Amino acid sequence: MNRRIPIIARVMLYQVLFLVIHYLYDWFPGSLTYFLGSTNESVFQHMKAGFYTYIALTVIEYALANQVIPSKSRYVYARLFGAAILPLLMLVYFLMGPAMFVKIESIPLEVLFANLALVATSSSTFLLEGLFEKSELSTGLKWMIILLFMLTAMQYVIFNYRLPWFDVFAIPPGW
Repeated sequence: MNRRIPIIARVMLYQVLFLVIHYLYDWFPGSLTYFLGSTNESVFQHMKAGFYTYIALTVIEYALANQVIPSKSRYVYARLFGAAILPLLMLVYFLMGPAMFVKIESIPLEVLFANLALVATSSSTFLLEGLFEKSELSTGLKWMIILLFMLTAMQYVIFNYRLPWFDVFAIPPGW
């Protein structure tokens, strides 16, 4: 197949891959699945699963469409940016639940909301990556994208095994 995957198909494929990666550790406990899959239901673990899902989807897409990608360099930089920004977008969309509803008491409604937030996250990321892929990026922006991707990847590896000393919403100790 030497054509690009339409955005709606990418969103649906992202949803399926996310569910697989999210539950990978539950289904097959081990060191590799601990690294990739969600080990609990924390927002961080969902963001980590989203990051790895995006990378997996990028590899699949490249394998299927590499012949029709006009600029491999722009493709790579757009996907590195997408991988770095997707978890942050996920956080923004997921936080809309507590902002709008305080607490969703119904498990089915919470699952529905989470899936809608995931669709919004992947759709937004795919739209942004499309803009980046069509743009001529400066050298400085390319280095910034590489740095953001590396920092994001590093944090998902480190904080998977050792949580940071502070929580985003908690007052730091001693303040």
